[in-house]
Amino acid sequence: MKISSAFAHRTIRAAVLIAFVFFIVRISQSDALSYYVAPRMELWVKGLAFGLYVLAMHQLYLAVRDVLSNKKTAAITCTCSSHSHDQWKPSVIIMYAALIVPLVLAFFIPDAVLGSQMAAKKGLNLTPSGILLHSNSGDAAPNLIPNHKLQLDSGPSFPFNEYTRPYAKQAADMYNQPLISINDDIYIESLTSMDLYQEQFIGKKVQISGYVYRLDSMNKNQFAVGRFAMRCCVADSVPLAILVGTDTPEQWQNDMYVVVLGTIEKRNFDGKSVLAIDAKSIDTQKVPTNPYVYGNPYFGD
Repeated sequence: MKISSAFAHRTIRAAVLIAFVFFIVRISQSDALSYYVAPRMELWVKGLAFGLYVLAMHQLYLAVRDVLSNKKTAAITCTCSSHSHDQWKPSVIIMYAALIVPLVLAFFIPDAVLGSQMAAKKGLNLTPSGILLHSNSGDAAPNLIPNHKLQLDSGPSFPFNEYTRPYAKQAADMYNQPLISINDDIYIESLTSMDLYQEQFIGKKVQISGYVYRLDSMNKNQFAVGRFAMRCCVADSVPLAILVGTDTPEQWQNDMYVVVLGTIEKRNFDGKSVLAIDAKSIDTQKVPTNPYVYGNPYFGD
């Protein structure tokens, strides 16, 4: 391989790395980074951009050094005959294409929030407590059986085990509220607590805001209100929602951001027992700055 070929490869690598850096900088400056990663990952992504920039500068340095010194690189001086040094073989071209094509798409496709179409493809999670129990399914079965309970002075009890203790406390706190308000900072934990103790919350008043989602299996008077819950990045996001029943479903189109006020009841949906809201009022609301919700890092402390 000649110096010109080595220069071309290193220049391409540097260009690809710099393009990744520019993309991260662009979405950071436009406040679109939250569309891709959770807040706790943003610092890592920005640090990655710095690391990629250093690598890009190193590739440019090597490219210029080879041209100025007019010498072959150490890799080229290999004297073995067991393999080819043809650096433009198909596997290398495919490798470049695998990096360049996503970059081109990332720059030309507008940043967008995951919406109802993706929610329908992923499937709405109307029973979030199932995730809680499934995440501990590898432990011994007796650990999943409630062996304690939190008894309210004038109200129901909330059985719990070592895994569900914080959810029992959250459920008890929510039950004591005249109007249960599902806030963004504890959105996931609130819906999980309500689902875990469905019977206790029947008849309680609740207010929740979120995007309108629909599934083909819903009847004409139903839709779901919820948000995409993100753990680390957009790839692991899950549409977390609660079923809503209303007499005016045609007014509320998919992906509208609404606030629903109503009474909690229990319904059977797709063979599962799920909570639903018998809506008393539905209003549009300004879309939040951050469209996704995240696990509360202080929950259970």
